[in-house]
Order: sequence, then structure tokens, then C-alpha cells
Amino acid sequence: MTRLLSALLLACVTVLAALRPASTAAETWVMGAMEDFAPFNYMDNGTFTGIDVQIMDEAAALIGVTLDHRPVPWKRMLLDFEGGKFDGVFQLTPTTARFEKWHLTGPLRTTRSVYVTRADSPLQDIRSPAELDGMVVGLVAGFTYEESFDSNPAIRREMSQDDFNNIRKLLLGRSDVIVGGHATLAYTARQLNAWDKLRVLPTPLVELGRYAAFPRTAEGAAKARRLQQALDEMHASGRIQEIMHSALNR
Repeated sequence: MTRLLSALLLACVTVLAALRPASTAAETWVMGAMEDFAPFNYMDNGTFTGIDVQIMDEAAALIGVTLDHRPVPWKRMLLDFEGGKFDGVFQLTPTTARFEKWHLTGPLRTTRSVYVTRADSPLQDIRSPAELDGMVVGLVAGFTYEESFDSNPAIRREMSQDDFNNIRKLLLGRSDVIVGGHATLAYTARQLNAWDKLRVLPTPLVELGRYAAFPRTAEGAAKARRLQQALDEMHASGRIQEIMHSALNR
């Protein structure tokens, strides 16, 4: 009898286990990001890391989402996003066209875009893009800086693949001044042992937030709303400022 009861109990447990719904897999979003944009996102010993990666990961965790990061070159990232290969991308400069085209979420943080020249340059400041007349300005191809600056046809542009090449061209005299995010240019110049050869001009070009983007679909809108709530919470608690301060003051 005891053996019969044990067998019946085992059979019941087996049936109940089979009827129990399978545990729900963690929700995952595939996110595109620029592959080499230190200190905000970059590869470190095979791990994709950086300030923006940490902000995005922590915000996603607050809403029960895991991010599958896909670091690729900037132009390819945008093309793959428009081709439907990513659920979203980050970190974008806000423009009117982008707000109309996608659901922009953020800001993740703000970036101060500055003018940088050689330390021995006589140039003291640039208070307006109009003062760039006659100068060659180093920029990264595909980047958006500020709408009126980007659309100014009078600016003589020396395009580079990335900030490393932008700084190298400045040091070689192929440009008179370059433009970029202060933190990124400082990090890159230190990697090149060239920070002491450069000088940041006092007046920045602009200070703007950096955003994540999702497709202008019902699903994209839902993801944008959820991430926005998490980012708002992190800003309110001071967590984003804490992440930035810790990373930039090591």
C-alpha cells in the first residue's frame, strides 16, 4: 500500500510540474551603439562598457529588461536601425528631424561640445560659427553637432572617421580647430599622449542632451515610455550624475 501511495504521489507531482507554466524569459532589447566612443561606450577586454552603457543597463534593469548591446560603426548603426535590425539605438544628438522620425527618449546625460585647437595657436575663442570664416574645422563624418552649425555651408570641413583621426589631423596642421564632446576629446587626447598639446576654447559650441531612439511604431512608443520613466527616476535620484562623476574622476 505504501508503495502504491508513493507511486501515486510521484505521478501527481509529475503531472502538476508538466501543467505548471514555464517561467517567463527575461525581456531583452537589442540595442545598437557606436562601437568606439570612450568614455561613454567602448570595448574593454572584450566587454562593452562605458558611461552610457552603464546608464542604459541600469535604466533597463529598473523596468525588468536586459539589453543585448550591438556595438558597430556609427553610420552602420543608423542604417541597421532603420533596417529594423535593432529595437533601439543610443546616444543621439536631438534634432527636429530625429524627433519627427523616431521616439527619442532621454536625455541620458548632457554633452558640452567644444572647440579645441593646438596649444600654440593664436586663436583665443570662438563665440559664434560666423567667426570660423577662413578656418578649416575638423569634424567626425556622420556626427550631428548643432543644427545651425551643421547646416552652415560656409564652414570649411575636414572630415575624419573618428576623434582619434580628428585630433591627429589637428596636430598635423590639417585643421585649425576641431569640434567634439569635451569628455570624449579629453579621453582620446590622453590616449594619444597629446592633451598637453591642445587647448579647449572658453565658449562651447553647444550643450545638448544625448538620447536613445526607438522606431515610430506602437511597440517603439511603448519601449520609449518605459525607458523614459526609468531615466527620469535615475535623474531624480542623482544616480546618473553619480555614474558620470565616478567615471570622469577616476
